[in-house]
Amino acid sequence: MDKEKTQEEHPSTNEPEKEILEESSEDQINPKNSSEEKEEFDKDTVLKAKLDEAYGLQEDLKGKYLRSVADLDNLRKRSIRDREDAVLRTRAQIIGDLLPVIDAFQLGLSEAQKNKDAASVVAGFSMAMKQMNSVLGEFGLSVIDPSNEEFDPKLHEAIGYEDSPDHDEGMVLKCVRVGYRIRDQLLRPATVILSKKANDETG
Repeated sequence: MDKEKTQEEHPSTNEPEKEILEESSEDQINPKNSSEEKEEFDKDTVLKAKLDEAYGLQEDLKGKYLRSVADLDNLRKRSIRDREDAVLRTRAQIIGDLLPVIDAFQLGLSEAQKNKDAASVVAGFSMAMKQMNSVLGEFGLSVIDPSNEEFDPKLHEAIGYEDSPDHDEGMVLKCVRVGYRIRDQLLRPATVILSKKANDETG
């Protein structure tokens, strides 16, 4: 009788043990819950890594594409520039060989102008010279005639000095022979005589 009474007075003595057993039972019944969560986490991690790799590859390919476009554009520009330079060199060589002929033609015109009876010859020479200069001008040839200009050592070649009270010292007083250039390339400098101040001997 006393034993039964004791058990009735303490009915909850076994309840914690029962809860532990139930939790343990649930873990044993659903062991795949934690493994499924881990598997999902692993999939997300792998997917993120692949996305990062794909993005990096995309940026790398984009950079290579832009560099290729820039290289192609530079190659095209360099090809055009090289072709233009080759054409210019060829023209300069041909026209350079013609300069003595042009000089002789100009000299003949100058001599004809001294003869009053050679008006028709002068007119013919002048017209031919004008046509020649027009054709050569289309190829980029220009005449350097620096009379009464400042001396430029890049374009002029001084061969002497003459006294000239009317000019500043170092000015081009006379152009003995004109120079030529084709575009920015000098074919021949102009041959000139420079002015200088006369010596003051009245001291």
